[in-house]
Amino acid sequence: MSSQSRRRVLRTGIFGVACACAAPGFAFAYAESPTGKYVCPPCGCSADGKTFEAPGDCPACGMPLIPKPADPPKEAAPPAPKAGQDGPEGLAR
Repeated sequence: MSSQSRRRVLRTGIFGVACACAAPGFAFAYAESPTGKYVCPPCGCSADGKTFEAPGDCPACGMPLIPKPADPPKEAAPPAPKAGQDGPEGLAR
């Protein structure tokens, strides 16, 4: 293998690694929020738990804000047992 082809392989490999490392950051930075709100990733700064209206950087720690996930739907509570029943199985004594 000539030195020129070794250089080409190394350049391509380094470029590929750089792209692979940078891609997740770009995915979060340009992701649209389903709720229209953005939050600071949990890092322990004073802005943890605060919501922001637009994407950008956290004013407290400087990390990129991430889209706030949609709240999961709440499950309905199981019905209360009727009088004379001992719980969900419905076994009467």
